[in-house]
Amino acid sequence: MSGARVMVVADTHLSARTPEAVANWHAVAAAVEAGRPDLVLHLGDASLDGSSSDEDLLLVRELLDALPVPWRAIPGNHDIGDNPNPVTPEDHHIRPDRIDAWRRVIGPDYWSTDLGSWTVVALNAQLAGSGLAAEAEQWAWLDATLGAVPPDRPVALAVHKPIEASAEEIAAAPVYRFVPEPARGRLTGLLDRRQVPLVISGHVHQYRRLTGERNDSTGRLHVWAPTAWAVVPNQPVLGTKRCGVLSLTLGPGGDLDAAMVEPPGMAQLISGGNIPNPYAPA
Repeated sequence: MSGARVMVVADTHLSARTPEAVANWHAVAAAVEAGRPDLVLHLGDASLDGSSSDEDLLLVRELLDALPVPWRAIPGNHDIGDNPNPVTPEDHHIRPDRIDAWRRVIGPDYWSTDLGSWTVVALNAQLAGSGLAAEAEQWAWLDATLGAVPPDRPVALAVHKPIEASAEEIAAAPVYRFVPEPARGRLTGLLDRRQVPLVISGHVHQYRRLTGERNDSTGRLHVWAPTAWAVVPNQPVLGTKRCGVLSLTLGPGGDLDAAMVEPPGMAQLISGGNIPNPYAPA
């Protein structure tokens, strides 16, 4: 079976209030038109402020629907609110009405699909630690979905926030950078019982490839997709701090290739200054 080609996009922060972000999206759309991947996968923070109103989500849907190939998306913290934590203001925490808005305007907030010889499983990372009914529903769905995948079929997990780094890095990071514990450990345990060679995430606005310090006998690759909007100036350098997208090929037998691409015409922007950024850095 031939491989499937995916363009992975993250952290576009689209809004009528961010024309620079919309201009970079048009560079993404032109690259999609030229390359015709099998799927465009958006890893969240599609909108600047979809967590507060539908206006930005409606623009996201309009721009996604204009693509000439199929697309799927999962929400980020800017789209539906963040995991409850002591740093993020309470009015920016995830709320059921914003989940409903995402589902109404964009589509399911977690889902799975077969793509070539792979299964892509996509999660709503913001549900972790929320205590909402939807969190328990997603855990039950994930367990059942992974259990239904044939043992020899590779799975790629798509999630907005990363789940892997060294213990020291995670301990030193802001609480909103990674999927929070205990959900992160529970998720890793579920993945370890299946053939999951790849985890792709966004959120940090940097491109990075790592396997982590954990004794990972699966050889699982964790790839952080770059932002298609703007890098965050006061973050430490963890990977490549440039704007771009992720070119992903899912081949037969678990073979895969993932690389950062900078579409022609994409501006290299920095958040703050001339670009509104109402939240704390990712």
